[in-house]
Amino acid sequence: MLKLTATRAADGSNSGGCGMQIQLFGGEFTLLHRFRSKKNRVYLVENSNGRFLLKLYRPPHHRRSAAEHGVLQEAYRRGAAVPQPLAFSEERALLLEYIAGENLCDLLNRRCRPVYADMLAEWFACFHRCFSRPGGTTLLRGDANLRNFVVSRRGALYGIDFEEAAPGRPEQDLGQICASILDTEPMFTPAKAVLCRRLIVRYGQMAGRENPEHSLAGPIAAALRESARRRPQQRRHLLREAGRLERKGLAIYLS
Repeated sequence: MLKLTATRAADGSNSGGCGMQIQLFGGEFTLLHRFRSKKNRVYLVENSNGRFLLKLYRPPHHRRSAAEHGVLQEAYRRGAAVPQPLAFSEERALLLEYIAGENLCDLLNRRCRPVYADMLAEWFACFHRCFSRPGGTTLLRGDANLRNFVVSRRGALYGIDFEEAAPGRPEQDLGQICASILDTEPMFTPAKAVLCRRLIVRYGQMAGRENPEHSLAGPIAAALRESARRRPQQRRHLLREAGRLERKGLAIYLS
């Protein structure tokens, strides 16, 4: 059973629920901070055993809760860099290991370091290898954008949020993450195109495949078109770049 007890801050606000007590999984937690999330409520929580990440599912996303929990369990068991799932209540709540660190999107947009491409390539190669299937398909992490990765204080990259994990071809994940690199500010720069190329080459090396760049123009363009659907103010620009990239590949940003 989930029970909330409000405890307001000194200024009379409840800071989006922070400072409240929540009774869940046979214990009591204090909500310390609410993280940005469009789909569900995600909190940093604390009790006598330490700090954890708590995800409270909202309709209709609660229908994917069991699938996400299963992916996390299997990925963690097989050695992929994901938070350890600690407790689960189907369609309601998921308690996870808290990875203290910084969002990769913010890090990369401040400084486009080649090491981030290497880290992403290694993460995706490992995750896809954990779930590889006959015929070249795998379990995709889904929603492969920079905000779904955290660099820990020790410098390790972790993937988070697996609600949209589904079977498919690796190019779909790679296309999404490259689109996410290209369409965050500053957008479509030569440095970001170089980063995407490095990621693709390194992934191919780690996955034992030839350089897959030639097969990624389409998936990157498709991901950009999906971003355009959600971002009306940038729609025209994103659609134009999707068309250019589909015709000529990443080389258009490097000439």
